[in-house]
Amino acid sequence: MSQRIQLLRWGLWFSAFTGLLLTLVATRFIEYMPEVEGLRAGVFLVTGLFSHFSLITLLVYLLLIIPIAVLLPFTGFVLRHTVVIVATFGTILLIGDTLVYAQYRFHITGFIFDMLWQAGDDVIAVSWFTWLITISSFVGTYLAFWFVNKKLWSSIEEPVFTRFKYPYLALFFVCLLVSNLIHLVADAEYDQKVTSLVRHVPMFSPATAKKALLNGGWVDEKSIHANRQNMTHESGSQVNYPHSPVTTSVDESPKNVLLIVLDSARYDTFSPSVMPILSEFSKGENVQVFDQHMSGGNSTRTGVFNLFYGLPGTYWDAFSSNKVAPVLMDSFQKHDYELGIYAAAPLTQPAFDRTVFSSVKDLKLRADGNAPWQLDENITDNWLSFIDKRSGEDNKPFFGFLFYDGIHGTSVPQDGVKPFQPSWNRVDHLSLNNEFDGAKYFNLYKNAVYHVDMQLKRVFAQLEEKGLLESTVVIVTSDHGQEFNDNKMNYWGHGSNFTPTQVHVPLVVHWPGKQSQTYQHRTSHSDISVTLLQDIFNAKTPVRDYSLGYNLWDVDRNAWTIAGSYVNYAILEKDRHIVTYQSGNYEILDQTARPAKDQSLSPKLAMEVMEALSRFYR
Repeated sequence: MSQRIQLLRWGLWFSAFTGLLLTLVATRFIEYMPEVEGLRAGVFLVTGLFSHFSLITLLVYLLLIIPIAVLLPFTGFVLRHTVVIVATFGTILLIGDTLVYAQYRFHITGFIFDMLWQAGDDVIAVSWFTWLITISSFVGTYLAFWFVNKKLWSSIEEPVFTRFKYPYLALFFVCLLVSNLIHLVADAEYDQKVTSLVRHVPMFSPATAKKALLNGGWVDEKSIHANRQNMTHESGSQVNYPHSPVTTSVDESPKNVLLIVLDSARYDTFSPSVMPILSEFSKGENVQVFDQHMSGGNSTRTGVFNLFYGLPGTYWDAFSSNKVAPVLMDSFQKHDYELGIYAAAPLTQPAFDRTVFSSVKDLKLRADGNAPWQLDENITDNWLSFIDKRSGEDNKPFFGFLFYDGIHGTSVPQDGVKPFQPSWNRVDHLSLNNEFDGAKYFNLYKNAVYHVDMQLKRVFAQLEEKGLLESTVVIVTSDHGQEFNDNKMNYWGHGSNFTPTQVHVPLVVHWPGKQSQTYQHRTSHSDISVTLLQDIFNAKTPVRDYSLGYNLWDVDRNAWTIAGSYVNYAILEKDRHIVTYQSGNYEILDQTARPAKDQSLSPKLAMEVMEALSRFYR
């Protein structure tokens, strides 16, 4: 047998051994999972853990061992030594992750590690004994891997390794397929016994396809609705939210609340030319404008989650899998508010039906219509009908939620008013690059904003006509912004960075009894639920028990906020933002998404962020 063939065989079996060892280490996370109930959840956990960590080690085999063994003139000793060191570091890192997770309920990232490293003893004091244990663990793990490596190398030609190669690979692929199929169906069926297990395992992201399964008829939509209603929050399993009961009350004549979210409306669209209706409304009596308002995300999921909970989107998985409703929605229901919830985008994508509105019965998950502009008009019609049906002085107070999607879809009726020209008729994503002149695209976007603004005209007119503005808090904002290569970095749309183009959004508040004013202090979506709870529901519970936010009018606050996307999050400061990635890496960038001049990380920031990211886990 040639040395290269021997190296390839050795690499496969060393990877298999390492994957099995990592799987055994990862069983430590089971302690922090909710109780594993049912055969499906059990099979998913076993097959998922094994296939996940085996996949990681097999990728190392494919990307590291094979290229070196085949292409480079290294000796077997050098390659084996390198792989043993990589396996040692990976194992020690996973062991360390289990310890961090036990303490903080989040996994190690390069950002967290570097903050702790730079902060030194200001954050965590490491004794000589701790260093001794750490070094001893590393050396011991290395020696153990080297022993395994030698045994495999000396016996790799034995028939047993050839005989079991294909059964091992078959077992891996079967486990990978089974775990992903189970999660695919469980996610669509709202089976939290399965989905609640995922977030506890680092880098674990099994397949989802709720929309495809529904559209294809593979799962029963009626049973899904039933499962959704039957979902329960298992207290004591994952989430400690709120820390203490939030005591609320309402005044004798409680105010109505209407929350309007315009998907993808960036801050500078809030202008007389693009949004004449909202601009005029903002000049009215009892209207407050917050010029420096930041969303809690560059995506819909994290932006809306942050808006209702006052928490970073990093908590999404735990709250979603446990069906934890926000204190704000619980308060509306507790005090018998009539709910008018109308969204142009499906409330299942993202899964607001099992987070924000998880406690709402008979929730309308989808609007009627096809094109986004049509859906926007239909939800406006539904809202107007909802208000029209209310009559008499004995009406309950209402909470309304209108989520417009036409801006996100850059959707305008063919015969609609299009004041911004020249404009595209549709978005051609293949044309977008760093050299592309996006003026026509931007004009199409502004035409879509203008059309949504016309829907606001209908909403505001009805409230004024019925005299409801005198008793209704109206909040207009966006889930996130939208970028058109503003910084010449070839970023288009949203969800890709945390510059102001994607996270700076409008916030216009009409609050009866409050003086009209424009505010320049920095606010965030985290503040909106806090403000409603304190000023509508008279909540006296300490804010830190249920939110990271502040009252909107409170100027004394942290100099940073957290914004998230679907895959990472960032700490937003005044002139820079610190972006973390799932890989564990991080970047400190300025407001144009380029490296910031100041690359320092403060101990104070380290402690505050770590506490914020772990505060509401058990």
